Amino acid sequence: MTAGQAVCHERNRAGRALARLKPSAHPRLGIAGLAAAAAACSALAMAPVLASAAATSVGSPVRAASSSPTAADWPAYLDGPLHASYSAGQKVITPTTASSMKQEWEFSVGAVFDASPTVADGAVFIGAENGWFYKLNAHTGGVIHKVFLGTQPDLACGAKGITATATVAVNPASKVLTVYVAGGDGYLYALRASNLHREWRSVIGIPSMKVNDYYDWSSPTIAHGVIYTGISSNCDKPLIRGGVLAFAERTGKKLGHFFTVPRGAENAGGSVWSSVGVAPDGDVYATTGNGPDSKPQLQNSESIIKLSATRLKLLGSFKVPKSQVTSDGDFGGSPVFFGKYVGACNKNGVFYALRQASMKLAWWKRIATASGTGECLATPAYNGTDLFFGGGQATIDGTQYGGSVQERLATTGKLVWSTGLSGIVLGSPTLDGGGVLTAGTYRGSDAGVFLINAATGDVITELDTGMAFGQAVFAHNWLFTASGDGVAAWGGAG
Repeated sequence: MTAGQAVCHERNRAGRALARLKPSAHPRLGIAGLAAAAAACSALAMAPVLASAAATSVGSPVRAASSSPTAADWPAYLDGPLHASYSAGQKVITPTTASSMKQEWEFSVGAVFDASPTVADGAVFIGAENGWFYKLNAHTGGVIHKVFLGTQPDLACGAKGITATATVAVNPASKVLTVYVAGGDGYLYALRASNLHREWRSVIGIPSMKVNDYYDWSSPTIAHGVIYTGISSNCDKPLIRGGVLAFAERTGKKLGHFFTVPRGAENAGGSVWSSVGVAPDGDVYATTGNGPDSKPQLQNSESIIKLSATRLKLLGSFKVPKSQVTSDGDFGGSPVFFGKYVGACNKNGVFYALRQASMKLAWWKRIATASGTGECLATPAYNGTDLFFGGGQATIDGTQYGGSVQERLATTGKLVWSTGLSGIVLGSPTLDGGGVLTAGTYRGSDAGVFLINAATGDVITELDTGMAFGQAVFAHNWLFTASGDGVAAWGGAG
């Protein structure tokens, strides 16, 4: 497979004032029931297809967008190119105060939010599966601006809009704060943060209107003036030739490309539907999906790859050992950097830690059971010492759970603690400086965002967000979440 994240949902949880969109299938997870969810998904793409792509203003901006994101912001997926998902300066939400948190606001438009919130310049930037991209007031949840960036039709994979998370940074050319996001129409956009007016757009992979081929699941990563993103299929029906692209942050000019498999329709596969990471030395790392059915590990499929900056020349790679290969054995987890290592989780339930210099295996640990109900797609959070994982089905002290969270030593993978949860954790955990870990569950009777004591693994409380794929993020002493219900902000911890 390749691009994976929950998009097809069916209405459920009657009795709530706001109906939840719950997944019965996910095109990137290999879970049965895709057809049953397609009808619910298609409703999300409806009228906006006819709307203008010009930005729509609603209300007024919080302030002029020109300054760089601060340490109190959360400006990118996984909080930046190192993918640490750790906000050390956010210390108000602690194991003591977290239980007193309350919802400050909720924004809902009847569409699923599978992207994660990006918080910068007093605003929350996020796209929805209806194809609209929103700038919300971070303090009130009110819409400041919105722009339509396209959808894909309900064919083999179900209707989709925007799944990738935005990155906010100052454009080196215009010197103003800019939002970089992949639309549902196959383009990478640079939008002025103040009003969402387009600065430029560049092609990632334009999807067909007859088949669900290209779709951008990969969130853009910015480092040293270059934007990196993956090339992916929608749900492998059909596969496409996967790879990595590099664009100039200033202009959107394509600077380099790397393909994971050879040319030819018979070789299609190796999608990069996770997000690209950039190490402190500038080397670029990506994780790849399966190759064609007859050759699932073709060339650089089912691998962690290391590329040169900008031009994207292959410098090294690691492939899943044959003894651990599973059906649909994607690397859905994005790479994370910890000390001299880089690692990622595979759908076979295993996290692989590699030495960056040699791309040789340092250690591996099973985080969840194999593909299906157990797979591991989340990128662990890293606090400088330990890794904090979220995963699928796991057995802990003889009891089977739908999902789990774990703390492990970054140097050896040794388990510190593990806690079972009722549902699978697909979205990546986040950690703040106050010692609170978040983990959103995507299925289960009590799906929501769990707040966990990072020191002990004890569950502090659960926020009733609904099924969460996007990661919750800490910013300005609040927690921001996204789910099938909508986008919400949670405060009151101090």
